[in-house]
Amino acid sequence: MPYVRGQPVQKNVLILQSPDPATSASPAEGTWAMLTMLLNARYTHFTNLAETWLAAGATAFGIWRDEHPLAHWPGICDLYNPSLVAPIRLGEKIIGELRVTGITGAVAQNRLNAEAALISDLAQLEDELQRMTEELVASRDQLLGMYRLMPSMHNHITPEAILRNLLIETLRIIQAGSGFAIFVPVDRQPLLVQIPEAELDVKLIWRCFWHINAHAREGLFDRAHLPEDLPTDIQDLLFFPLRIRGAVIAGMGLINQPDASFTTADIKLGRAIADQISAQVENILLTRQTEEQSYLQEEMTLAQRVQARLMPQELPTVAGLDIAARSQPAMQVGGDFYDFIAHTDQPFIFSIGDVTGKGLSAALLMTMTRAAIHSKAAFLPDPTPEKIMHKVNAELYAHFTQVGMFATVFVGQYHPHSRTLVYANAGHAPVIYRPVDGPPRLLEADSTAIGVLNMSFCANQTVTLRPGDLLLVATDGFSDARNPDRRMFGWERLFALVDSLADQPAQAIADNIYQTLEHFAASQSQDDDQTLVILKGVE
Repeated sequence: MPYVRGQPVQKNVLILQSPDPATSASPAEGTWAMLTMLLNARYTHFTNLAETWLAAGATAFGIWRDEHPLAHWPGICDLYNPSLVAPIRLGEKIIGELRVTGITGAVAQNRLNAEAALISDLAQLEDELQRMTEELVASRDQLLGMYRLMPSMHNHITPEAILRNLLIETLRIIQAGSGFAIFVPVDRQPLLVQIPEAELDVKLIWRCFWHINAHAREGLFDRAHLPEDLPTDIQDLLFFPLRIRGAVIAGMGLINQPDASFTTADIKLGRAIADQISAQVENILLTRQTEEQSYLQEEMTLAQRVQARLMPQELPTVAGLDIAARSQPAMQVGGDFYDFIAHTDQPFIFSIGDVTGKGLSAALLMTMTRAAIHSKAAFLPDPTPEKIMHKVNAELYAHFTQVGMFATVFVGQYHPHSRTLVYANAGHAPVIYRPVDGPPRLLEADSTAIGVLNMSFCANQTVTLRPGDLLLVATDGFSDARNPDRRMFGWERLFALVDSLADQPAQAIADNIYQTLEHFAASQSQDDDQTLVILKGVE
């Protein structure tokens, strides 16, 4: 009949007693618990093992730990002086032993060693199973914490609200005493969230953050690795850097766990939360960027419509002239412009210009330049191209100088009775004049662009526009256009193209030039704005 700690029990029933917790240290308590668990789980096996030894002639069989019997069959006294002993191991540690009395010999010892080795294997399996169970429990706790955290995160749409909610939930899940969260975006003011509010000096928190962040790593920091002037009640700090878009621009610190220390499970859970919050903040920043880009796109579309409306919507009807005009910006908005001022009591005036650069900045200066030219041409008592240029340059010089830009401008004034065109050219090219009875030639500028010097040297110059004479004023987006091999269209091709099209109507000439340039560029994107005005003398 088996006995446990000196107490008789019924056959085939094994009842084990754990040691008194008050008298056992924690390592011993753990090994007692392991053997107790193993004996209770395999009581039939141990009973059969004992009965086999007793049937073979042994007087007693038992399991001992630190000179204390855990289980014995039948009596206990003989086992204090066993004839055979075999250790039970858990890894490198001996956690118990098998004892037998009444039998000796090498064969019996080998048998007992083999049985102890088998029990050791069973103990190892039980220990691994227990560890796996603990990890599963910790994982369950982490998943439960994340499950509670994620719905509350989705209810917040700003980094500030997310960080505050993150900190509150993390302190609750990990049961830390206090904490802080810091966010240092590139394009916004830094953010600090502290719970409880104002518990620590703000400057101290920032110093702590930068001190730890210099290593760009997470971990548990004790006082030896923290600023010396921290309050004495801060013993350790669990810190998690938040990597957003590949850079550490945020972090979360947890201070002290009441009556305990931060554990490996706390670090794992904190890391999981930090990864989630990093992804959440990154998604919010991406959403913000997308919204800002969408807003900017809407603004650019509106600017494109406004700029298109600033261009003349209808071509003027001028006796003796066939007129065509077109502007095609390289981007949504551009720096090119053309304008017509046609009054019944004044000669017809037109202008074309090209502000340096392209895009929104060029478009803003283009609008200002066009408005200045239009007002001078419309309201000067006796407007001439020369006067208009002098007035516009004087008005805009300071503005262009401040931003380091300039504008090339061509202003023409047509007199139908004499069929002459008076013009002034402030650095603009190409301007191609092709008389009906001669080859095309370039009308060169006689002054610098608007905004380069504080005075204009433009002077009135004259060409005739008889029937068949052709004047093409374009911006350099035509001559500077490139093909996929990066070769420029150039002035020679443009001259030859104008010469070949000179007998066609003005609109047909314009359409053919754009089509030719599009074919030349093939798949190459447009490098610069392309604008032209064509005047052709007719009967």
